[in-house]
Amino acid sequence: MPITRSGDAAPAAGPPQRWVMLRHALYLGARRALVTDVGLRVAHAAERTRVRASLRRAETAPSPSPRDRDVVMLAAGRGNIGDQAMFEAYLANTPGEIVAVMRSADAYVIPEQDRARVRVLLAPLLSAGTLRGRGSEVRALAEELRVARTFAVIGADIMDGGYDRMEAVTRAELLRLAHRLGARAQLLGFSWGAQPDRVAAAALARAAREARLFVRDPISAERLAAAGVSVIESADLVFTADGEQEPAGVATWLARDPDPVVVINLSGLIERRTDLVPEFAELIDRVTAEGRRVVLLPHCLRDGDDDLAVCRRAAVRAAAPDRVLLVERMLRPAEVRWITKRASAVVTGRMHLAILALTQGTPVVVLRTRGKVEGLARMFGLEPYTLDPVPGVGPEVGRALAALVGDTTLRARIGERLPSVRALAQRPFERERTSAVEV
Repeated sequence: MPITRSGDAAPAAGPPQRWVMLRHALYLGARRALVTDVGLRVAHAAERTRVRASLRRAETAPSPSPRDRDVVMLAAGRGNIGDQAMFEAYLANTPGEIVAVMRSADAYVIPEQDRARVRVLLAPLLSAGTLRGRGSEVRALAEELRVARTFAVIGADIMDGGYDRMEAVTRAELLRLAHRLGARAQLLGFSWGAQPDRVAAAALARAAREARLFVRDPISAERLAAAGVSVIESADLVFTADGEQEPAGVATWLARDPDPVVVINLSGLIERRTDLVPEFAELIDRVTAEGRRVVLLPHCLRDGDDDLAVCRRAAVRAAAPDRVLLVERMLRPAEVRWITKRASAVVTGRMHLAILALTQGTPVVVLRTRGKVEGLARMFGLEPYTLDPVPGVGPEVGRALAALVGDTTLRARIGERLPSVRALAQRPFERERTSAVEV
């Protein structure tokens, strides 16, 4: 191996090394071009063409099969109670055979009463928005879509591209594929941030011409209307669901003492940016010192944004540990409804925990993330109780909680608004095309 003395020029790259460098540069250039709006439009158009050609070659029946199923594409799930709650709400409102497109076999729990009618289509690459190598998954989905009545994408907070551009664009383009294969395409229960990814925004605008888009809050609807995208104002799917299930361990703990209970959640997603554990530990001590008990309730239990790890850190700091219960397993949505119904208030950094509480008429203080909470708060007149998760917010949360608990009419006001919100949430499931005015 040649030795280069200090100050000497490095030897020039030989032909093999130059070829490797050139290939790498071409790959990076192609990848950058692919994830642009034009690149993704071309890639998905080519994918649709290949899929439809494949279906034509495989067609053997003289006439189309009857459309006898509904297909739903789910969010990531796997440890997220909110994702599970949206899935269960969809099942409760959709009779008959259902094909659920999931990222992994353990991403969701299929309720026992639905297991005979729900089939799982595993599509990890498609769900993650990965273009390379997903051809077999797209073809399998297309086979289902050509005999499907509807294709629904549960949009949640994915569609504006704030988390992942490729996931958002893939879902928008699959709505277009479903429409062209004859299924009624619908995007359900999604938010739209103030600063959406421009490529995701362009993809959604294209999808809006071939699918019905049910946005879940009025502020998201206003943002999309300003961008010229036609949507139908709705509400989160979870508002359509009900039913409670008693969580044995929590119920036993609550029964020991008649003192009122506050449910507190610390979000692992927020914790990645801002450490609020010391401030929330002080909040917990103030709540218990005032004669209340605290249930620390994690909402997402998974690597990357694990609420349980953050809640556990707060629990070990409690000055009165006998008055604090840490829930250490993933509850079912019905169990969360049972707990929140019996709470005097909920403090949370997770939107779907707030929604589950509101379905029970329980008031909430919510920490804002990604611009998706403000619209929910407006629907219930709770704008003063949404706060930014910044250092120093702890005392502000305490004041908001005190005001919320002290407002003796707040539960009644939430209860008055709940029926209209539930009616909005039902819109995607109306069999006839909604008569609502499009925004």
